Amino acid sequence: MEGKTMAQLRDLLLTRWRQYRRAAERDRRRENESAEMSTPPAEIIDVAQSLEQLGRDTSLAEQERRELLAIERALAKMATGSFGICEECGEEIPTKRLMVLPEARLCAHCQAFEEKQSSRMRTFRVVGE
Repeated sequence: MEGKTMAQLRDLLLTRWRQYRRAAERDRRRENESAEMSTPPAEIIDVAQSLEQLGRDTSLAEQERRELLAIERALAKMATGSFGICEECGEEIPTKRLMVLPEARLCAHCQAFEEKQSSRMRTFRVVGE
């Protein structure tokens, strides 16, 4: 991979990393503020709505945390020289894929296979339960 392309990808990853870090800090501040200002809800509907919102917020925060970890892993791979190599088959991940998804760990073929396997496992768990 060319040095210019690698620099573009590193800049893209760092920009996204900063965005997720700012979002995480903002969420933490909101949580602290709401904990300080929270008053007991007057009705059961208020409790239900609060719990539903908490669930959504937690889900979003978890997704952001996973994204942040993926970006950090990609930056670490850049530092060690293993960036852009599929973790499954060892082939080089095409630059076009990395430009769209710079934190990609797998080539498109291996990613599709992993998603197919994952889908089968979810189906098996639902049917098997």
